[in-house]
Amino acid sequence: MVFALADVKENTIVDKSTVTLGDVLDNLDQGRDIWVMNAPAPGQKTTLSTRYLASLTREHNIYWQNSRGVRQITIIRKGQSFRHADFEPLIMQKLNDMEMPGNKTGISFDSKNTAIYLPEDSSLEDISLKKFTLTRRTGKFTALLSVPVGDGSFTTATVRGRTHAISYVPALNKVITPGQHITAQDITWVSMPTLSIGRNIISDKSQLIGMTPRRGLRSVTPLRLSDLERPKIVLRGKMIRIVFQSGKIRLSALGKAIQSGGKGDVIRVMNSKSHKTIEAVVTGPGQVQVMTVQSNLAQLIAQP
Repeated sequence: MVFALADVKENTIVDKSTVTLGDVLDNLDQGRDIWVMNAPAPGQKTTLSTRYLASLTREHNIYWQNSRGVRQITIIRKGQSFRHADFEPLIMQKLNDMEMPGNKTGISFDSKNTAIYLPEDSSLEDISLKKFTLTRRTGKFTALLSVPVGDGSFTTATVRGRTHAISYVPALNKVITPGQHITAQDITWVSMPTLSIGRNIISDKSQLIGMTPRRGLRSVTPLRLSDLERPKIVLRGKMIRIVFQSGKIRLSALGKAIQSGGKGDVIRVMNSKSHKTIEAVVTGPGQVQVMTVQSNLAQLIAQP
């Protein structure tokens, strides 16, 4: 019996564990379910020689044309891509079972970008931990995962990494734009490796409250001291009041801010009358106080 003439495909995508004639031949009326080969693993690809295909189809009296002169058919298997970090809950559960405190232990993976593919109809819940070894002295671990490949079959995948102590640091729970004041309600806590907490990392929420971002910052991310500044209450080029106070002596003069600054910042200002430049501490909106140094007092009251 001779089936209808068909044409060979140059590329094909399958979503099952086997490749049939219907996957590699267009317009095939009969014999579509005849087995050709096993499909590659999910997310992978392979090739099929048209010479082999011709030999196979002759056995079944199926004839086809090769109008595009294809020599190798590229076969791609559909699959869902997962990174090693997606398996963190599974590994953390194992560490908890080994009595390693989950709220004080974090993990990092040796291969952050390596992907493991699952069939389209599978999920992370179908993956199980087959074997797990941990060297407590170094924190290194190796996890052997049982991964479905379709039709009830499984393969194994190896994930390696290291455990580390973690600490919790304050972070923003939403996006705060430059100029906005950070309040206690804007703060959440996130974990990070204890050894990564350097001097510049903000570790106490008091270092956040009342500050403002220097630029747009991502939420739920550890922050550095250099990410923040005091909200500007004196603006460069604006008129300000310059105050000197020592005991009962209080003098003031009008001036211009040469630099912007937040409360407590030391900035340069200029006396409007004398045009002398001095340093002063920002004490409030539009107001600075000169440091109690005789030379600065002289510059404050000096006439042009």
